[in-house]
Amino acid sequence: MVAKRNGIALIGSCVVDELTPAIAPGQLSYVDAGRFVDAQELAGEELVYSTGGMALNVGLDLAKIGGGYPITVIGKIGTDHRAELVRRQLVENGISDSHLIVDMQNVTSCTEVVHIRMPDGSIERIFRHTLGAMGSFSEKDIDFNVLQGHKIVQFGYGLLMPQFDLADTDYGAVMGRSLAKAQAMGLWTALDFVTPTADNLWKFLRYRDALHFLDICCINDDQACTLTGRTDPAEACQSLVRTFQVGCAVVHCGSRGPNYAYSRETGLIVQPNFVVPEQEYMGNTGAGDAFSAAILHGLHQSWPLADCLRFAAAAAAISLADVSATGAMKQEREIVLYMNNRPTH
Repeated sequence: MVAKRNGIALIGSCVVDELTPAIAPGQLSYVDAGRFVDAQELAGEELVYSTGGMALNVGLDLAKIGGGYPITVIGKIGTDHRAELVRRQLVENGISDSHLIVDMQNVTSCTEVVHIRMPDGSIERIFRHTLGAMGSFSEKDIDFNVLQGHKIVQFGYGLLMPQFDLADTDYGAVMGRSLAKAQAMGLWTALDFVTPTADNLWKFLRYRDALHFLDICCINDDQACTLTGRTDPAEACQSLVRTFQVGCAVVHCGSRGPNYAYSRETGLIVQPNFVVPEQEYMGNTGAGDAFSAAILHGLHQSWPLADCLRFAAAAAAISLADVSATGAMKQEREIVLYMNNRPTH
């Protein structure tokens, strides 16, 4: 009797985020005031350090959702204080740190996230990224034997792992070879990206030839429209399956909403965003990863695709309540309660 596949593996970006509180354009912010005077005299920035990147964000969100299945995180870190934070976060959430590869030459990857509160009350972000150890992370660092028995493996972020973004004659991008290898092992494959800029659009389009190795493609509307050449997110979602042979496509549209899912079996599914009161909106760092984690969780549990999409919209809304990427995530039953009782747009 063949054992039932169980577990989700996340392969890729392991980053430490340095998060600043939201400030308005033109506002003066004191970075180190707390070193010199009391906060009543001069309030300084309260910097928050948290883990980030696809593998850590999605892995920690899944652990907090609490599906009870194995969660494996594979990535690369340095030997600095940020690496200690990565390991501590994993272990405290019940995820082994034994699959992290140590780079003795480079620091742990890190991103400075600056939150800017716009005049309309929305929050925009500026990112300053140090590639660090993840810059050297490549397919040869992955022990594919670790993936045996898992049900789903997600790689990412494309465009933030230089060794996987390189061109490949047979697979479009080197990442395609890893996806094909995992798929041949019987795993459901998934991939996430960072959104391309005008400068690296040509590199992003390499991934078109790798998409047919994806069983699950959960990406944002900008990415979906760019990959497919469509301007409408709903059409792009369908094109990922019809034209590029993705197994199941999910397109999340951020605050603009709504969100879409499509497979040949279900047709197009539309899910509006949940209404998030201003007092529950602290920042949107990690909202896309929360959405992705919830999709993976639902698919792992064999839920109908429409239920997965609604659950993901609720998880993303819940994630907005904390400035960090994963600090606000709740258990499955709390997300279900949220999605059954909160209004949508």
